Formats: sequence, structure tokens, C-alpha cells
Amino acid sequence: MTVGSKIIFKRQYKQIPANPLRLIFEIIICILLIIPAILWAVIKLFFKTPQKNVRGQVVMITGAARGLGRELCKRFHILGAKVICIDIDGEGCADTANAIIQQGGTAMSYQVDVTDRQQIKAMHAAVRKEFGPVDILVNNAGIVLAHMYVNPESDELIKDLIDVNLLGQIWMNREILPSMLERNRGQIVAISSMSSMSGLSGISTYTATKWATNGMMESLHNELRELKSAVVSTTVCPYFIETNPEISKHLELRLPEMPTYFVGDIVMNGILENRRIFSVPKYFMLPVAFVRLLPDNLQSLINKIFYVNIIGFPKDIELMKKYQQQ
Repeated sequence: MTVGSKIIFKRQYKQIPANPLRLIFEIIICILLIIPAILWAVIKLFFKTPQKNVRGQVVMITGAARGLGRELCKRFHILGAKVICIDIDGEGCADTANAIIQQGGTAMSYQVDVTDRQQIKAMHAAVRKEFGPVDILVNNAGIVLAHMYVNPESDELIKDLIDVNLLGQIWMNREILPSMLERNRGQIVAISSMSSMSGLSGISTYTATKWATNGMMESLHNELRELKSAVVSTTVCPYFIETNPEISKHLELRLPEMPTYFVGDIVMNGILENRRIFSVPKYFMLPVAFVRLLPDNLQSLINKIFYVNIIGFPKDIELMKKYQQQ
């Protein structure tokens, strides 16, 4: 249909659901359940959630050489778990395991590239022979690097980000999960990011891997539910963590980076409580989700107030100046 010089596209389409009467009934039931469900959730906030006992369990943590990975290794050791430290940095990974052993704990380090399926398979076979099946897998390994979307020099970085941050988790899960399903017990943990809920300028590929991680974990959760499995999936979405000075100098933040010990406390509690998804700090997720419902201009205003500026590499800065001048 043409009106003046404008073309208006307007076609009628009726999307009729299957079993419409039953759908109406089910919607009514859902509405009736919403209020008591919310009340119960609020009531539970005032009571401490029971935490599971991991003493003697085999806990595998990737990215264990430093930062949050090392912090979680130490926490699980304190709780009496057998800690399997995984990292491409063999020396740093060994340091983490040796620190646990020196404190009387049980730990082993394996130098593994999580993008290499053969290395993962060989490592898993060695772990099963030495310690038995894995009870908890924490996918923490990741690359945190920025690049402008149009930077022609970032092709390899883009590939590495996707390989490590996303495919690395997929390959680890596919290797470890079958043994959990066989025993009908276990937990898969993904360390994602608050970037999975809000796309930031300058870290498009990193953000894409974290959105994909959240989607993967939600799909995994639903598959486990369909299988009626007791295996648990947990997704953790932390704000920026103070782990690497080289990364910190590329950040301008309204809210400061969080210390590793603070993040470790919240992550451990969430894992031990079998929580499905949560942010660090815990109160971040709800306001960020709410902001996404607002008009675009209000979102932009709020983003300016709670700014997160990523300072790119020289080539990124050069490109930004070039396009801003046009």
C-alpha cells in the first residue's frame, strides 16, 4: 500500500495457538501461582539456604593459575574437596595445587588448553584413574580483552575469545557431563559475566561469548530437567574483578572493580546452594534487567551515569578518533 511517497507494510496475520482453551486455563493457573511464588521467594531471603557438603568430592576448576580460579581452588580445599587445577599456564596452575598440598589438602594440576579436545580427554582419563569421577566442574578459564568491532587487526583475537570463552566451556562440559548423568549427580558451573546482560562498547566479542554462555547454560538446565536428572547447572555473572593490573588500566568505571576475596565468597555460596543463576554483587541482576525494559534514551542516560568505559589498544583508539571525526 502506498500513501504519498511512503510505502506502508501492513498484512494481517492471526497467530492462533494450539489448544487455545487449555492455554487460557494454563495462563490463569500461572497468574494464580505468581503471587505465592514471589512471597515465598521474599520469605526465603530472611533464612539461610542450606549448603551442600563437598568434603571428599572431586572439584575441577579451569583457569586455576590465578585470580578467581585460584581463589575458588583454595575455598574448595578448605571445605575438604579434592581439587583438580586446570590451566594452560602450567607453572601457575602447579603453584595453586602445591599451595593446597602444603596445607595438607589433596590437589593435582594439569596443563591443559581447553580449546584442545584431545588434551581435555587425556586429562579427564588421568583424573578418573587417580581420583574418580568429577563431582563439580567450574568453567572459569577465559580471556578478557577488548577490541573495536571494526579493527582489522583483531581477527585472531576474535577467534581466541570465542575458542576459549565459549567453545572451551562446551568441550569441557561435553567431556565431563556424561559421567555425571550416569551417576545422576554433579554440578556444572559457568563463570559468565555481567556483560552477558548488557552489551558494552569496545568488548563486542567478549560480550558475545558471555551472552552465548548464558544461553548455553539455560538450554543445558532445560535439557537436564527434561532428562529428570539431579545434575545441577549454575551460571555466575560477576561485575569486573580486580585480578589483573593490565586489564584494570584499560577500564574507567563509576563503580570500582571488586576484590577477588569478595567475589569468591559470593560465588562459593551460590555454588554450594545450587543456585541456577546469580550476579556478583547479588543485587546487580535485577536493576540491570529492569534497565533493559526502559526506552532507549533512558537506557543511554543511565549508562552514562553508571559508566563503564573500555580504553582500547592504540589501533582501537586511532580508529575511534577517525570515525568520530567523520
